[in-house]
Amino acid sequence: MSLSAPRALAALALVAGLAVPVAVAVSVQPSAAGMTIAAADIPGSKLVSQGKLAAGGYLSAYQRTLKLTSPYGRSEIVGIQSEGKLAANAKQVTTDLSVVQRVLNSPSGRSGFVAGIASKLQVSATAVKLGAVRHPRVGDGTVELPLSIQLPTAKAYESLLYMRLDRVFEVLVVVGARPIASADSANLARILQMHITQQLTPVDVTPPAITGTVAVGQAVTVTPGTWSNPDVALTYQWQRCDGTGANCAAIAGATSTTYTIEATDAGSTFEVVETATDRFGAPTATSTATAVVPAPPTLPEPSPGPPPSP
Repeated sequence: MSLSAPRALAALALVAGLAVPVAVAVSVQPSAAGMTIAAADIPGSKLVSQGKLAAGGYLSAYQRTLKLTSPYGRSEIVGIQSEGKLAANAKQVTTDLSVVQRVLNSPSGRSGFVAGIASKLQVSATAVKLGAVRHPRVGDGTVELPLSIQLPTAKAYESLLYMRLDRVFEVLVVVGARPIASADSANLARILQMHITQQLTPVDVTPPAITGTVAVGQAVTVTPGTWSNPDVALTYQWQRCDGTGANCAAIAGATSTTYTIEATDAGSTFEVVETATDRFGAPTATSTATAVVPAPPTLPEPSPGPPPSP
């Protein structure tokens, strides 16, 4: 008997609860919700549940569960659950994935996994069959465990995929009427990768600002802006603008955090363009233009000296 969507989702919810626990210290916050698969990503899918999860040491975590009225791929996937967790740094997420890999590759870890599934679904341990661990080429590292569960009225085929990308840890659980093909789960993981890339591309929160006295001979300084991703490399380009703050052009060689105003700058204003670069993008933010540089004071003409002696 083929697996119906309600039975598949019930099995999915139970097996998803067996995800290997990991813990990580964190800061910063793009949207974990934006790092999950949405109904709009998969034609013929409907939202079953979504919401925040206990972060468990992460800054934020979110899950979304979908049922598919049109089975997906050659695996005939009818249920998808994705869970995104945002950590402080890539090193910590790498450690978490290595923990998962050790558990899924060890005899004791696999037998414990089987026992947990059997207990939750109230089936015998022999009804749960784990496949060989796979490593789809998605993200910075991925571990996938296909499995099958013989339920009283149907056989459920599932796959649990754990992926790290930069400082994001993803858990993807899929249920199908047929054994889960690696190509199908990898395609879904690429959707997650796309969403993570969108979320981790830096977004300016506050623009840079210019401080200091705007006058010939004075140095003005840029105060960096803030970005959604704090792990960005910041670079600068000063621009000279007209007296209204328009018609700006880059000043050759002016790429440090300070700029010393020259006599030829009189009548101009300045702005600075800040570029925030990480592996996902290099967006820019521009400061507000400064006040107009006043003309330097005119020195008085020297007084004529005494007439020459006859």
